[in-house]
Amino acid sequence: MEELRIRAGKEEIKVSGSAETIERERNAFYQHIKELEKAEVKTKAEIIQKIRASVSWNERAKQAENMKPVVMRSCGELQATWEEIARAVKTGAEFKVGDYKTGNKTSDGQAFTMVVTDVTDDYVRFESSDCLGDEVCWNSSGSTESLAASDVMNYLNEKLWNVLPEDMKKVIDPVVRKYKDSAGNVMEYRTALFLPVASEVFDDDDCYGDKGLYKQLEYYKDRRHRMRSAAEGEDTDSWWLASVGSGSSTIACSVNGGGGADYWGASDANRVPVCFCIKKS
Repeated sequence: MEELRIRAGKEEIKVSGSAETIERERNAFYQHIKELEKAEVKTKAEIIQKIRASVSWNERAKQAENMKPVVMRSCGELQATWEEIARAVKTGAEFKVGDYKTGNKTSDGQAFTMVVTDVTDDYVRFESSDCLGDEVCWNSSGSTESLAASDVMNYLNEKLWNVLPEDMKKVIDPVVRKYKDSAGNVMEYRTALFLPVASEVFDDDDCYGDKGLYKQLEYYKDRRHRMRSAAEGEDTDSWWLASVGSGSSTIACSVNGGGGADYWGASDANRVPVCFCIKKS
């Protein structure tokens, strides 16, 4: 007999039973939390819509006269094409962490949402709120020697790149990313799509060797944002990070279904999100 107790805000679950029962109830609880969050976003969106409706014609006219770049939004929802979003990024429109764009779909039919996870002086960063595609090995050889040459990076920039919407691919700017190898050496590589590293997702205590490489993003300080489903509408699942275990040439870092720091052998298979940047200039 096993026991499970989880608390998330005001929500709590206590259950006893077999391992299968515990796993089923854990997944159901995490899905319940996600549904509550979606309901909260919807409620806020309705409030914002009412506020927007009360804005005077005069204020709208002033906005048009000032020629400020505008991306229409409702409680963080970006209601624009990717071309319009990219133009707004490059002309100084305001974007906030948590802004999101729904209605995206891969060429093989998978629907997904992109969310803004970071805004800097140089770029706006977007990540899929859930995972895309199938499970993939971090590196089928079992080695973590080279992230740039790994199976997971090949999967991102070939397999997933090929199924992304064409209008989205046109606005993605390649960026230079850093990672630490198992010996602690800082390496750089240039890429269009990428994975977060452990130090962006977790605090210093859970970085597994990535400490100091990047700072934890505000977006990921909320555990719920670290929880990704296998695909939109499905149960949460483990997903890969672009980080390796310090001192080990075979261990790669991941995030488990509950949003916690984890690691697997590089030859194991996990899911991946899609991350990219649109530069401001």
